[in-house]
Amino acid sequence: MDRQYVCTRQLWTRWIEHDSTLPRCVHVTSGALCKPCFRGFVAGSVSRRQEELSSTIEKATLEYKENLRWGTAEQQGPRESMEDAVHVVENGRCGFFFASVFDGHAGYAAAQFLQKNLYNVFNEMIDTHSLGLDCNIAERNEGLCCPLHLHGVLTDCYARADSALLTWLAEQSEDQCESGCTATTALVCNDRIIVANVGDSRAVLCRNGESIDLSTEHRVCGRGPAVGSEIARIKSAGGWIEEGRVCGILAVSRAFGDSNFKGEGLKRLLAQGTEDGYWDDSFASSVTFTANPVIAEPDVFEIGLLSGQDEFLIVATDGLWDVMSSKEVVKVARSDFLQGRHPQEVAQRLASFALKRYTADNVAVVVIDLSGEEKWKMDGEKSKGSKGLFGLWKS
Repeated sequence: MDRQYVCTRQLWTRWIEHDSTLPRCVHVTSGALCKPCFRGFVAGSVSRRQEELSSTIEKATLEYKENLRWGTAEQQGPRESMEDAVHVVENGRCGFFFASVFDGHAGYAAAQFLQKNLYNVFNEMIDTHSLGLDCNIAERNEGLCCPLHLHGVLTDCYARADSALLTWLAEQSEDQCESGCTATTALVCNDRIIVANVGDSRAVLCRNGESIDLSTEHRVCGRGPAVGSEIARIKSAGGWIEEGRVCGILAVSRAFGDSNFKGEGLKRLLAQGTEDGYWDDSFASSVTFTANPVIAEPDVFEIGLLSGQDEFLIVATDGLWDVMSSKEVVKVARSDFLQGRHPQEVAQRLASFALKRYTADNVAVVVIDLSGEEKWKMDGEKSKGSKGLFGLWKS
């Protein structure tokens, strides 16, 4: 079945309940349009109605996104420079709320480049993956022609952004040309969340007061299947692990930039390592790279949203997660929401908590409210009413 038709038909089923002016279909009882009627409705012979459809879809999307409250915070930790960044697009392509956090290393250049360009590359990949869909020109111009599955879009987006970044870094100053960056991107719409991750930042969903990790960190220290998988991949590429670091240098196993760990830069890595005393000529001569030990291929995870159960989403760099567990962060943020705090204040407080707990890194946080202010008010009142004398819980 046509993917664009399925996606739009699902939207139509919801909107038709709230707008009596939209046409009904005599062939189905669900309130939606069947495929022949849908095609007829958007045909050029009824272009006026097609414009009404486009404006209705755009309006509904904007109305939903306006209901999403959010906030961000960036704080410099005990580092020489601030290399973390965030980027949020409220009314993004295909109706998604777009949020990314970036954690730079070996300079700020890579993080700044991605902050400015990753969303644009995402839009380009949406266009590329929409070419095979049966959409008319008006739908494409309105941004309504979107692939139903975005795993490939995000994977290609990260690959294209990394390639563009490496080209750009080659022209930068000596103190920035070898910089790298991790990234975690969250796409939120009314029925699902999609997360793409490269590196050691994290996205965490609060569902019924419990934390659910939506990303996996790419590190080579510690234990677990994710760590073991990364170590195996790096060794099969000709790399090695020393003191929990890729080739004894890099703390993350996946990242944007880091040109010395990719392509022709691997020769520079071996030469520079010899010059800096990390290894000798004999060791460098024995190394044969068959692939890049550090890659920018994301893990992509998708989860359906449960209305009334999914409360908020937090996306943050490792400066927060190094000193607070997902469970702790969700507990603090949920308490703040129940006390009536706005997501902006929640984000700022989480960043401050990280500094108070002596994080060794910078911090960038995005907090997205999935419940809405009214529900938090009601839940907050219930929470107050469930406590007895001296704040003890009633039996």
